[in-house]
Amino acid sequence: MKGKLFVILITLLISVMFFNCNQRERVPLNSIDLEVKIKRFDSALFSVKEVNDEFVKTIAKDYSLFFPVFCEGVIGIGKLEDDGFNDYLNSFLADNMVNDVRRKVEEVFPNTNELDFELTDAFKRVKYFFPQKPTPAVFGFLSGFNNSIVIADSIIGVGFDRYLGRNCDFYPKLGIHKYLTYNMQPAKIPSDVIRSYAIGEFNFNDSIDNLLNNMIYEGMLMYFTSQVLPNHPDSLIFGFTPNHMKFLKSNEKYMWTYLIEHKQLFSTESFAIQRFIGDAPFTQGFPNESPGRAVVWIGYRIVKEYMNRNKEVTLAMLMNERDYQKILNRSKYTP
Repeated sequence: MKGKLFVILITLLISVMFFNCNQRERVPLNSIDLEVKIKRFDSALFSVKEVNDEFVKTIAKDYSLFFPVFCEGVIGIGKLEDDGFNDYLNSFLADNMVNDVRRKVEEVFPNTNELDFELTDAFKRVKYFFPQKPTPAVFGFLSGFNNSIVIADSIIGVGFDRYLGRNCDFYPKLGIHKYLTYNMQPAKIPSDVIRSYAIGEFNFNDSIDNLLNNMIYEGMLMYFTSQVLPNHPDSLIFGFTPNHMKFLKSNEKYMWTYLIEHKQLFSTESFAIQRFIGDAPFTQGFPNESPGRAVVWIGYRIVKEYMNRNKEVTLAMLMNERDYQKILNRSKYTP
């Protein structure tokens, strides 16, 4: 009898596991014809010792989408036709610190095979859920530590020098805080790319710019990222340490109660909003054990409850929803 009961329990356990695995919609990746390969703009740019007109014309042609974004937006040397453009670009390429970083980038990123594989799978899922949206071209570059991710029309740039590893010697020398360097590692690139892509494609409805709406919008971005990168744990997608994740799961009700009792949810003050959703060592108003952006976790939990309770809502419908109060109401969120 005991043996029979054991078999029944095991069977039930397997059934539950199978059921849970099928809660996430299966995406037929093999049937989607799409490939993402990071174009190594960094390697092309540093392929010459000195910039001349011919080189500039060639790289401007080969990287026509990204070159102006890099020159004007990232390193700020202006347009190709501006006076002194070649000299400014030469100064950047000759900088000793930049070259030290370039060598470190080549060491950490000798190739992008693993990243290409992850981004290909991610954008296949994007294509599955949003078939009409074009897949962006992805470029790798050196930003001079200015930018992690750059987005523009139909392109995404990855600043490799911002992902050299959380223990990279450059970061403390530059005075970058430890809570930021924790996420400056190669494994964070896919989730940062996908979240940035979502920001570019699904704009925030700022008609009522309060904390609650920002929380839910940020939660939507993180939910989207988790659906597109289903094999990435929440800790990696959010960039939280194991202790931070433990705090969030243990104190979700406390944080929600705090926001209600201190009348913060409907605050429209930009300082108050930034205090709760901006990067920081911890979230002001919460214990020091909390991570910065802790309320984004609550926004994510609200969105997740909304999707769980409203099975007819697709990912596309969610990301195009601009009534954040409706999401809260229909989520019936009670931590």
